[in-house]
Order: sequence, then C-alpha cells, then structure tokens
Amino acid sequence: KAVVSTQSTGKKILDIVDKIKRQKEHINTILSETKVVQKEINNLNGKIERSFIETDEIIFRDAKSNDQCRKAYKLLANLQSEFNALVRGLDDIGTINREVRDIEDLLQREKEKNTADQIKRVAKDLDAVVKDNDKMISAIKTAKASKKS
Repeated sequence: KAVVSTQSTGKKILDIVDKIKRQKEHINTILSETKVVQKEINNLNGKIERSFIETDEIIFRDAKSNDQCRKAYKLLANLQSEFNALVRGLDDIGTINREVRDIEDLLQREKEKNTADQIKRVAKDLDAVVKDNDKMISAIKTAKASKKS
C-alpha cells in the first residue's frame, strides 16, 4: 500500500507538471499569434497614414487654384480626423476588452485556488509520503538485519 500511495502522489505531481507545460505552450502560441496580428495592424495603419498623406498633398496642390479641390481638401481633413477618432475608439474598446478578460481570468484563478483546501491536501499527501518512506526504511532495515543473521 505504501508504494501505491507514493506512486499516486508521484503521478499527481507529474500530471501537474504536464498541465503546466501545456499551458506554457498555449501561452507561447497566443503570444506568437498576438505579435503577428499586432504587426499586421501596424502595417495597415502605416498604409492608411501614407495614403492620407499622399492624397492630402495631391489635393492641397490643386486646392490653390480650384474651388472644388478646396472643398475636397476640407472633406479629406474631416475624413482623416473622423477616421483617427474611430481608430482611437477601437483601440480603447480593445483595451477595455483585454482588461475585462484579465479580470475575469483573475477571478477564475481565485475561485480555483481554494488555497486552504489545497494546503490541507498537500500536507496530508506529504504526511502519507513521509509515513510510506518510514515504512520502507523500516522494511529495508529489517531485510538487512535478517540477511546478516
């Protein structure tokens, strides 16, 4: 029975280590995907900004002599301002969603902790392992003593 308890405790420990490895792999995958998405967002923002700058330069040049281009230039400036406000709003929504997820994750981890119960279980398991080790040591000593006699 002592060997079974020790094996059971060892299996629990190995299961926990395995779960941690899987979680680490999952986290690394998510981080990698997040970096790719962030890079794509940055590239798209750069393209949009360059497009606005180029369009601005072309319309501004013609706005000096053409009344329609002056109106178009004002509309472009307004469009760019509204677009920037939209992007800031989306960034804010993303930040808020991340914060909500972080808080939900934190709450879930706190619920799962049951720290006091886990400490009791670990202490009980430790006591069982110590008793098993003592029994095995006694058995080894007895076996050595009987071989000597």
